[in-house]
Amino acid sequence: MLAVGGCGPTKEQIAASRAVEAYFAGDYAAAQQKLMQVAKKPDENFVLNNVRLGSAALARYDLDTAEEAFLRAYEVINSVGVNAGGRSLGAVLVDEKIKIWKGEPFERAMANFYLGLVYYMRQDYANARAAFENALFKLRDYADTNDAKDQYAEQESNFLIGLIMLGKSWQKLGRDDLARACFDRVRELRPHLAPLVDYQRNATSNLLLVVEFGHGPQKITDFDGSIVGFAPSPMQAGTIPPPRVTVDGLPVDLQGLTEPPIDLLAMAQDRRWQSIDTIRAIKSAVGSGLIIGGAGATIYGANRGREDTALAGLAMIGTGLLLKATSQADVRQWEMLPRTVFILPLRIPPGTHDLTVSFPHAGSGLQQTWRGIIVPPQGQATYYMRLQRWTSGTYTWPPMRDDLARIQPAYPAGNRTP
Repeated sequence: MLAVGGCGPTKEQIAASRAVEAYFAGDYAAAQQKLMQVAKKPDENFVLNNVRLGSAALARYDLDTAEEAFLRAYEVINSVGVNAGGRSLGAVLVDEKIKIWKGEPFERAMANFYLGLVYYMRQDYANARAAFENALFKLRDYADTNDAKDQYAEQESNFLIGLIMLGKSWQKLGRDDLARACFDRVRELRPHLAPLVDYQRNATSNLLLVVEFGHGPQKITDFDGSIVGFAPSPMQAGTIPPPRVTVDGLPVDLQGLTEPPIDLLAMAQDRRWQSIDTIRAIKSAVGSGLIIGGAGATIYGANRGREDTALAGLAMIGTGLLLKATSQADVRQWEMLPRTVFILPLRIPPGTHDLTVSFPHAGSGLQQTWRGIIVPPQGQATYYMRLQRWTSGTYTWPPMRDDLARIQPAYPAGNRTP
């Protein structure tokens, strides 16, 4: 997150960097506090800092702040003219960092997914449906640049969590036909996920766990710093382990639910970047050619006493260096993204329970425990869990009491206190 042109980072960039560090240390409150101020500044990082803020707020169940942050990001991502005219032209001719960060396609889709998840947790299924649809639309829009239908299908299949949650939203809205269509599409694209989108299982579920595991793709530079790639690859990162859930100390049957519906590492490797990356690669290649050609002309002119040729060669070298300097990649990214998101529709006895989600086969033995999880007799309670090394708990529900009524209006919190 260093500033352009070799200058030191700004105070906003330092604050955002420290917020990201706090997030990965499990201190979501500190991360949110640091991001609250920088997310208000309408600069090139406005969208990036707001999705970061949304991640921190969602992890601590501050749903008001999460909704506002993801909405602000959504509005800029989908606005017309934010990077129009000279600003976009400047990004092409000078440095991409002048352009407002809007994220890669999978980052934009995840912003919509999280916005939909906030609405779904609040049982606002109409707005949830709209947000999940927007996530799918964006992936299709980006993949259709060459009007290739198979590209769209591949991109949609890589973002099945949006399609799954869209089906669940339609189910809650009483549109069984549209819900079944979404679930059927998931089965068509990934037959092994059939148990996850079983219509009856989702209809009778009174507890939905949305569990995040691992770390998403990280941008890297390649080709002399001019091309953006992503690491690690799925093979380098290893197989995604299955989750395990216990309620009141007893294991819950997750048969058919332990296959990850998405792998952002694989998604990033499949993405064909366009536009600015192509321009960046061309600028770097042209720059290298000018440097080599200029060096040859300079030597030729100097050896033969041709001052004009030597000066022209030096000019070519200077132009080449400028092109290469301005072709450096913009490696800003939404660092908080996970590798995968498990969606676990469960049916357990209504009441107040102690719940643990773990990944016993993960190298670090990740787990997270909550006391006092509330499961309603009717409807469905939805819980979001971001498993990290420093977030094992034990936590007591509710973490944000003001949001409890909006999350589960049909079931009281009982006598448990945070």
